[in-house]
Amino acid sequence: MIQGDPAWATTVGKSMILCLFLVTGSLNLMPARVKDHIDRMAGFGVPLPAFAFWIGSGMEFVGCALILAGWHAQLGVWLLIAFTVVAGGIFHRFWLAEDPMRRQALRIALLNNIAVVGGLLLLLQFVK
Repeated sequence: MIQGDPAWATTVGKSMILCLFLVTGSLNLMPARVKDHIDRMAGFGVPLPAFAFWIGSGMEFVGCALILAGWHAQLGVWLLIAFTVVAGGIFHRFWLAEDPMRRQALRIALLNNIAVVGGLLLLLQFVK
């Protein structure tokens, strides 16, 4: 068990979670990835897929910015939770995959999103 002030763990954990969103969010803004996401969203029947993509990206970056700035950080965490839940529901529908390997990969991706939401819920205790 770690003795003393656990603030370092909170700082490191928060940084790791935000790194996930900032890196993947930035990579998803590459033109080919934007088109791929919008096309996949359209294929899944998401209404106004381009609008939905940009709203989701905005939620992701605004959530991170609020947390980093320490200004309405809890709202930032809730934005990341909403983004993660909705993105997981759109992109990780393992139950629709016919190929067993694809189904397993999507299942793991959805479970990873669930774990991220768990980490974000824990983060709510440490941000103001």
